Amino acid sequence: MNTKLATSLFITAAAVTGAFSQIAPAAALSASSSVWDKPQPTVYSKSQTGFNDATYQQFVQQERVAIPNSGQFQLDSSKLKLKYDYNVSAFFINEGAGYRNQLAFSSTGQTNTENLLFKDISCEGAGCVGGWGGNALKLGDGVKVGEIKAGSQLDFFLRADGLNRGTGANVFGTQTTQNADGLQHLVAYGVGKKYLLLGFEDLYGAQGATGGKNENSDRDFNDAVFVVDIGEKNLNALIKPVPEPSVSLSLIGLGAAGLLLRRRQSKAN
Repeated sequence: MNTKLATSLFITAAAVTGAFSQIAPAAALSASSSVWDKPQPTVYSKSQTGFNDATYQQFVQQERVAIPNSGQFQLDSSKLKLKYDYNVSAFFINEGAGYRNQLAFSSTGQTNTENLLFKDISCEGAGCVGGWGGNALKLGDGVKVGEIKAGSQLDFFLRADGLNRGTGANVFGTQTTQNADGLQHLVAYGVGKKYLLLGFEDLYGAQGATGGKNENSDRDFNDAVFVVDIGEKNLNALIKPVPEPSVSLSLIGLGAAGLLLRRRQSKAN
């Protein structure tokens, strides 16, 4: 992520109230969950969807440069509950991974489903942060998640090097306590008019740690970067100000950065 921009715009985060009261987090997907064996959904190019990835490339962190204070941008999936029905889509922004990662989602509540989104997160060529094998995705490629009903809670999971390691891979999600190393592996922002921007770290362990299961992680959170279109009304409902004077803005770990970024990008998709 462009941390100079994102960190400087971050003000605070607060509890979400009202229609977004917390519900129990969904169970994390395991490396052996059947979702990973599902076929790759149809991938649509940006020429087919009209999505402009260039707007969001500025938020892809430089390779092997850790994001400072990443805990400020942690997504609390227990509050990622849609208020309005919406046909959700996800778009590939970039990746800086030597691993061949995979991305899946789950929805619980009014819509109960889980599905694979991207089976091989790899790109190579102009604009790609990494170029270490694979050429499955082009910048801006997208998939349809499908209609998610109001009252449904979304969650996202990365199977690190899942294409190669299969059931032996680590799965990292939004819930730190359920990650194998007990560390945060996802940062998230609200950008544009209707998007959540998600950036994953795919290496096990603390920054620079080696030995045992540790993989000398760089904590750059650029190993799989996506935006998820949840609709303008849903994004506005998630980050609208709350009335208590002691609380400035609510998000879900996305923070006030989302509001300010969206103001700057009012002409973005």
